[in-house]
Amino acid sequence: MYSNLRKGLFLVTFSGAAMMCPITAHGADTQDKEPRIGIEEVLDSCIASEKDITIENYLVPGKKGKYLDMAFADVETFLYIRSEPTTRCDWVGKLYPNDAAQIMGPVGEWTKVRSGKVTGYVYSKYITVGKKAEETAQEIIKKSKEKKSEKKEPEKEKPEKESLASNEPAAETAGADAAENELEQFFEFAESKEDEEKRLEKEAEEKKKKEEEEAKEKAGSGQAVVDYACQFIGNPYVWGGTSLTNGADCSGFVQSVYKHFGVNLPRTSGAMRGSGKGVSYSDAIPGDIVCYSGHVGIYMGNGKIVNAINSSKGIGVLSATYANIVTVRRVL
Repeated sequence: MYSNLRKGLFLVTFSGAAMMCPITAHGADTQDKEPRIGIEEVLDSCIASEKDITIENYLVPGKKGKYLDMAFADVETFLYIRSEPTTRCDWVGKLYPNDAAQIMGPVGEWTKVRSGKVTGYVYSKYITVGKKAEETAQEIIKKSKEKKSEKKEPEKEKPEKESLASNEPAAETAGADAAENELEQFFEFAESKEDEEKRLEKEAEEKKKKEEEEAKEKAGSGQAVVDYACQFIGNPYVWGGTSLTNGADCSGFVQSVYKHFGVNLPRTSGAMRGSGKGVSYSDAIPGDIVCYSGHVGIYMGNGKIVNAINSSKGIGVLSATYANIVTVRRVL
């Protein structure tokens, strides 16, 4: 009875399996046994263990998703790629949100990946894999194509795609290159530690250059302020005054000079300490306001200020460090 049952199960199961996958013969464990069909071994094992047979578990899928071997960074900031599967080792690259990587090993607590020029390990909790990765890839491609269609006419790209398709059978390397180009066309990849250092260095240089250019522009407009203020050197100092010709005190002088350029400043030297943006004296440029305890002047450059000094000296020039500087303010 056991023999008949086994043969019956084998015929039913094998006839279903044979339609979906090829039959493979496996050698027996010992030489004195006849070789048996692989599915027969499955049946023997299942009958002996009294378990139900699920044929799908033993069949190789006929179709595989194109991007199932990929992973995508599921983070808000970035994900470290490390040289070893532990946080105690150094990082070799970073994956930013939705950056792509190829899975190079089993997905456990840590997964080995390759992304761009970086190969290493990522913590699996923060990557999307499997069917979800396939869906993510398709969504990224869809958005990428939509953006390109908005910028370019689709007709311009069609000849290139057709020629690429026609060259696919030419060589295996050509197909690999086409696949790689496709990935680079749609996906972003990890940034290596070295590349990040170069990028940050370049960004710092560009920022410094921009600040220098802005400083030059401001210095140019600030120099105009200085040139205007210097026209009144020799005019009288009048406490509480705001007239550049008939007399002004220190804050009245600064206020009136800047008013000419459309900048409204407070009336007192103490209140001017909160105007504009504070800068260090070493970074002061012409036109900056230099504030002291109870006094204020306009920086001319070369360590000097133009200011309404006192009733005996009137409007004139002093060393910017004649007294302790409280703050330097940039209002342009």
